[in-house]
Order: sequence, then structure tokens, then C-alpha cells
Amino acid sequence: MSANILTAKERCIDIIERFPQERLNSLADSLEVMFKMIDDAADEAFCAALVDRHEARADKYEQGISIEDLAAELGITLDTKHED
Repeated sequence: MSANILTAKERCIDIIERFPQERLNSLADSLEVMFKMIDDAADEAFCAALVDRHEARADKYEQGISIEDLAAELGITLDTKHED
């Protein structure tokens, strides 16, 4: 673990230890909400980066290969008939 992470974790623990017992439930609720917000923001940033990467591709408008053609190239037979 890096020193910065350990220091931040120690700071968090120190803050928690200074909280009065009667406020710990509120603190825990707040931390849960903050964690979810940060996690959601990271997910959104990841998705935005994927969109940006796709938009930057020169071949983004080229049609891809169909699943049937890909299967044929790989020597896989697709069974499109289903028995009931």
C-alpha cells in the first residue's frame, strides 16, 4: 500500500474515532452515500471514456462482420432451428 493511501486511511480512522457515539449512525449513512456517489461517478467517467474512444476511431462507421460470417470463419456451425 502506498504511503498516500495509508495516510488517507489513517486520517479517515482518526476522524471516525473523534466522532461521538451518538453520531456514528449518521456518519456511517453519510459515508455509504458518498461511497455510492463516488462509485457512480467513476462508472460514468469510464463509460464517457469509452464513448470518446469510439468517437475518435476512424472506422467507427464501418460495418462490422455479422455473427454468421464470424462463425463461418471460425468453423462454427450456428443452429438457428429450435425444437419446441
